[in-house]
Amino acid sequence: MKKNFTRRKFLQTAAITATTAMLPSVKGSDFPEGNKFYEILPKRRLGRTNKMVSCIGFGGGSRYCNWIADENMLQKHIDHAIKLGITYFDSARSYGNGLAEERYGKFLTPKYRDQIFLNSKTMERTYDGVMKEIEISLKTLRTDYLDLYCMHAIDSIKDAEILLGPSGGYKAFLKLKNEGVVKNIGFSFHKWNDASRKSFEEFDVDAILCVINASRYNGNEDGLLPLAAKRDIGIIAIKIMGQNALIGNVSGDDLLRYGLSLPISVANVGMDGFAPLESCVEVGKENIISEKEAREIELRLNFDPKVTKLPYFTG
Repeated sequence: MKKNFTRRKFLQTAAITATTAMLPSVKGSDFPEGNKFYEILPKRRLGRTNKMVSCIGFGGGSRYCNWIADENMLQKHIDHAIKLGITYFDSARSYGNGLAEERYGKFLTPKYRDQIFLNSKTMERTYDGVMKEIEISLKTLRTDYLDLYCMHAIDSIKDAEILLGPSGGYKAFLKLKNEGVVKNIGFSFHKWNDASRKSFEEFDVDAILCVINASRYNGNEDGLLPLAAKRDIGIIAIKIMGQNALIGNVSGDDLLRYGLSLPISVANVGMDGFAPLESCVEVGKENIISEKEAREIELRLNFDPKVTKLPYFTG
């Protein structure tokens, strides 16, 4: 019973909780008036940011950075994502040693900056480190502000303590938000543990990126989601397909359906080509699956951590 509590609780109380606006509304009804691009993909409210963003996010991580394509193809790829209705674009300074930000700065922001919600992240933990790196990111991305800026991969108590310390980076995040350089702040992590719990309790953030998938191995679905809803913190789900390690008995599309059935704002997927764009958008346009259907996906997955090793986020 406990395993299904989160989905049941949110679906039953959606009308009276902060997650109401996260659930997809009538298809096509939430797009900016007069904007020809936003005609296909439903949007969800990103928590207290109060911004409506595409339920499918364009992930700029390793899969995107490892995708080899010429400049003409990279531009067409971004153009296609926009035309399909994707508005949430995710990056980090560490992705491809800056390659994700470089690509966005060349192919995304010059044409579409006012029409997207742009996120980047930093691994820097000190005040000076964060202030230095944000300047690099802004210059590389060719923008003077970020819609969301995140403390990246807080997976140890030490990370959280440094960020919260006298010379810690958290103060820099608050300053940047106060000055309007970043509109919203957040953090990312992988497993629901002492470090992520401390971060959740201590950081006053608008959004969180975390692992959400049908394996439920990291405890985020049961541990984080109910707490985040109470504080109206937007959830951006990452590694919904376990970097493809979970695909087998369950298709990538069904893994995505599972993630979108939860009270998340964005399912962020690595976009290493045109096929992932189109398949993810098609799933994003569907109605939310039922709790029964989600449970069936879990059962078919039959996840065993001793058999299937999930890269990067099992610890």
